[in-house]
Amino acid sequence: MRPPRIIKILKVEPFKITSLWTNGDVRLNDFSSKLDIFRNTERLKPLLDFEKFSQVSINDGDTFSWENIQYVNTKGNLTSISFDPDTLFTESVLAETPPIIEIDSRREFTQSDYANRNGLTASKVRTWVKRGKLKSRYVPHLGITLIVT
Repeated sequence: MRPPRIIKILKVEPFKITSLWTNGDVRLNDFSSKLDIFRNTERLKPLLDFEKFSQVSINDGDTFSWENIQYVNTKGNLTSISFDPDTLFTESVLAETPPIIEIDSRREFTQSDYANRNGLTASKVRTWVKRGKLKSRYVPHLGITLIVT
């Protein structure tokens, strides 16, 4: 099963980001303990500026990304600052506030709705979700897995 990924940023505070994950968790990443690393790493120094830090977004890899901060990687390509989503999940803590689940019916469907709309069987959709071929998130409060298109 694919590890959880970030699907929505809920709140950005000075060096803290609260986000919703595909497993339904609302988690807090506190980067304040990494400020020395930011100071000592040339490509991460811009993150010390809260105005730049607060422009965080979610990239295609379902992780935090700063498109406003770019650097030349080891292959010589210009790329944006981002962090490994598995590390972010491991280093995060559950937020104390209960999650507010917003469902956008234009983008999110139950597995059975997705199967019906696309002429598939529910078991085929479940298999694709397990293999990570479809973006999904589990909503524990509702007891359902949603497909995110």
